[in-house]
Amino acid sequence: MAARYNAKGDQNLTAALITALTVGSNATTAQRNYIKRFVLSATTPSDTAISWTVQRCSALGTSTAVTPGLHDPGDRAAQAAVGKNHTVEPTYTANAFIWEGVRISARATVLWVAGPDEAILHAATVGAGIGWAALHATVTDLVDVQASWEE
Repeated sequence: MAARYNAKGDQNLTAALITALTVGSNATTAQRNYIKRFVLSATTPSDTAISWTVQRCSALGTSTAVTPGLHDPGDRAAQAAVGKNHTVEPTYTANAFIWEGVRISARATVLWVAGPDEAILHAATVGAGIGWAALHATVTDLVDVQASWEE
């Protein structure tokens, strides 16, 4: 059975798309991560709609490293490179959207769960991954992403 991991990322909204979390292949071991679940939320509920994009990327950008948590404490450490609070955005792959500009109320918490054999995958190349990004024209609240995956 594959090992399972989870991580959380966050970022303050801006008027431009800004990445809250990336999960991808690390710099030395090309592997695929099977995203099985993610949760999107805003820390300050308001009557606004946040635009969320989930997209494949070919480079993970510059971010604060996140140490993934283990579902089973007996599993090995994650191979995935995980980042939050991006200062340099990932290189998003053109037209490789999982979600594109999905508007979600800032009062809502959204849970996405993969159906059987429907995990979100990225290329098995160094630096490839999945990014969760959001934007709002005027709101600068903190948004959170929590993702779970298998390696």
